[in-house]
Amino acid sequence: MKLGLHVSIAGKLTQAYVEGVASNSESLQIFSTSPRMWRSRKFTNEEIEEFKGKRGNFGPIAVHASYLINLGSKDEKVRIKSRQAFKEEVERSKALGADYVILHPGGGADEAVTFIGEALSEVLDYANGLKILLENVAGEGNKIGKNFTELANIIAATKDGKRLGVCFDTCHAFAAGYDLREKETWHILKREIEETVGLDSIRFLHLNDCKGDLGSRLDRHANWGEGYLGQATITHLSQDEFFSQIPGVLETPGDLNARTLDLSRCREWLGLEG
Repeated sequence: MKLGLHVSIAGKLTQAYVEGVASNSESLQIFSTSPRMWRSRKFTNEEIEEFKGKRGNFGPIAVHASYLINLGSKDEKVRIKSRQAFKEEVERSKALGADYVILHPGGGADEAVTFIGEALSEVLDYANGLKILLENVAGEGNKIGKNFTELANIIAATKDGKRLGVCFDTCHAFAAGYDLREKETWHILKREIEETVGLDSIRFLHLNDCKGDLGSRLDRHANWGEGYLGQATITHLSQDEFFSQIPGVLETPGDLNARTLDLSRCREWLGLEG
């Protein structure tokens, strides 16, 4: 199982690799621009080529789309801005040679699934091999994607939606009501995936502990061992032949030292080291 961290590109794109080496990461995830600003960052050709040239053995590399993007908003202006921002996110991710771009689908409008599907249909036409992954959400507010039926509805509403994939976040699933501390939940989860989006759609994992209790719908990540999920969750994942083969990253809080400790702890629980 290839595992790593969400890393920073502050100051320079290749800072991601500096943090990747320091944390002993294999896979990586970055923000290609500020996740809380509409104005996007522009990279020079030199920056892009340096990033691609220094990638080495890191992979897969995922880009997480801006948190502001909401393709299913009830506000038409927000939907228009979101569609444009996501197009730019896809273009940057393609230029950087990323494997995946990960998106919280959004929601709010009564026709949110239709709106999201229309936007994704348009963007998919020029993704050109870049895999777009829909991420399950914690179920906060009226956001869509708290279970795999909702994600399957978005895929069905997207032209040639089978080209989409899914990123599975442990914190979000727990907050949405999946008790991942119980081994049986992983079997139930896998059956649900098989019957909705299909097992082949799960391409990437976000391994995060959760500050909120089961079903809290609180999207707040915790360091491993400090939240409600704990070692039992990682142990069950390690014993599952399907989930234990999927690459992923940790998006836990704190400085690089704290997150590196989290990564080492997860690897130990997964039986990958120590």
